[in-house]
Amino acid sequence: MSAFLSRTEVWVFALATAAFLALYWAFRGAPIGQAADDEGADAPRAAYRDRVIAAVVVGLLLIVGGAYIALARSLLWSIPVFAIGFGLVLALIVFNQRYRHASPALRRTIDLSNTALTIALVAGILIVINVLAFRYGGRAIDLTRERTFSLESLTNNQLKALDRPVTFTLISGKSPLAALQSERIQQVLDLYKAANPDRIRLETLDPYAEPEKFEAIVKRAPGVAVTQGGGVILIEYGAGEKAAFSVIRNSELFDLPTSGRVEDQAALFESTFHGETAITSALIALREGKKPKIYFTTGHGEPSLNESRPREPGIGVWHARLAATGVDVAELNLIETEVPADASLLVVVGPKSPFRTEEVSKIRGYLDRGSPALMLLGSQEKTGLEEILRSYNIDFGRGTIVDRRLSAPGRPQFVYMPMTPDLRHPIVDSLISRFVLMPSASPIRILGFGGSAPVNTNLKATPLLRSSTFSWAESDLAKRPVEFDQGPDEKGPLTVGVTVSEKPKTEGNREGDKPRTEGNREGDPRLVLFSSSTMADNDLIQEEPINQDLLMNAIAWLRGRPDLQGIAPRTHVSMTLLADPVLRFRLIMVPTVMAVLLVIGLGISTYVARRE
Repeated sequence: MSAFLSRTEVWVFALATAAFLALYWAFRGAPIGQAADDEGADAPRAAYRDRVIAAVVVGLLLIVGGAYIALARSLLWSIPVFAIGFGLVLALIVFNQRYRHASPALRRTIDLSNTALTIALVAGILIVINVLAFRYGGRAIDLTRERTFSLESLTNNQLKALDRPVTFTLISGKSPLAALQSERIQQVLDLYKAANPDRIRLETLDPYAEPEKFEAIVKRAPGVAVTQGGGVILIEYGAGEKAAFSVIRNSELFDLPTSGRVEDQAALFESTFHGETAITSALIALREGKKPKIYFTTGHGEPSLNESRPREPGIGVWHARLAATGVDVAELNLIETEVPADASLLVVVGPKSPFRTEEVSKIRGYLDRGSPALMLLGSQEKTGLEEILRSYNIDFGRGTIVDRRLSAPGRPQFVYMPMTPDLRHPIVDSLISRFVLMPSASPIRILGFGGSAPVNTNLKATPLLRSSTFSWAESDLAKRPVEFDQGPDEKGPLTVGVTVSEKPKTEGNREGDKPRTEGNREGDPRLVLFSSSTMADNDLIQEEPINQDLLMNAIAWLRGRPDLQGIAPRTHVSMTLLADPVLRFRLIMVPTVMAVLLVIGLGISTYVARRE
């Protein structure tokens, strides 16, 4: 009996029978077995009337059944069922219009059936259109300003290539901030599941309501226990106890406003969302099974990797973002050791004192192996790396770039650099029309342009980022006001970011033929140089998050990982309407009173028109 009652068909039949009896009673005016209301002299016989009412009820149930079949079963089979029900009811209405004034029961049946047909026709059309769109339609059209319901093509490619099941477990806190963040995270996780529903499963966990389940997860993934910042996402790649996992905290997904406070009744909450970048990067790292190692040089006054406080010198915010993408970051003192063989990238950020000769030799040896490097240097202080840069066909010009139109108020050397479409490169393509804040940047010269000869003809240096046409390289920042001086100052636009890659090798090509390379691509990445040594500082990144995104794209390009590029951050704005009691009363009463007055006015107009 339990198995019989658990079948869907049994409950559908029972509901259809109950609906038939209820509608038959409502149309006829009396249930089966009881006499109906008295009919007029011209009314048809009672048996005819009852058969018409029963047929109309059956037709209406067929219409509802067609909608159910379209949603739960097959769209193709729903069309004839819907058409039979609609045609049956329509034919009975038309044929029995002559009894409308003679039979109260048939009049009631005709009126209610007309209303039901109108509703059913509109609802049926909407259902069919929606089913067709969802089952056979193409990509959804996302008209939101921040593209909330879209994933980048790179993410979709990664999700379609999954070869193991993936489980996302969202563990959220109870604070107002956590509630605002979890809604946005749930949205993006729903998009991940929709991209590959066969491989991806979503779960939510309340650690307070389900302590036993939470403890079991903590034993398997201890990092879940640290939920400061609003919550965490546990990503499990594979099934069972041997599944690889990664933990991403909410604090690694959002750049909060500078105040960092969210009140319970906040009318506006704005944050920059890095969820797609962090989640996709974590998935890629889990699939690879091995974390890449990135080494930052130390021992020359470089900013600390572990300092993340906004007003303290350090690059801890950038470090946290790298760790969130599955990268193993470590400091490297070249006085004590060589560059490790497992280094996938070497990063030099703002040294205050020059590298020693033996350190420069170690860096050169690392680069000569074809390994890539990212450098954030300026010309204001000697670094000892000038000869290495010249061997890569780049050199620093004189002065500090200033721009009175695109600079911070009162600080002309804190210049915003536009990323324009005329400089296309995978590093900046996803950030076109945005601005990077480059304090005290120096002009970079590319050897081989403007009459100069390149030092290394096997390497190609390409401009990546330039200042605006209103900028110039100021030779004397001490003077006030800062003005452009013809002669000692160099007019903009000036290059402040450069990429260096190997030129494509020609193997067996005849002279004049196009170089043949694998995949017809450029040579391997070798170096990226930005001429602002402080562009990655904590306060700069929190003031202008695009700085961090540019650096992350540069690292992805240097590592040869285009699948980690092109995911731009999105600014998420959550708005709540706040109204005091007076305003709330007006918002309710004014539309209500206006609607009542409109109805009264239409009634008076109709009465006067009919009187006339």
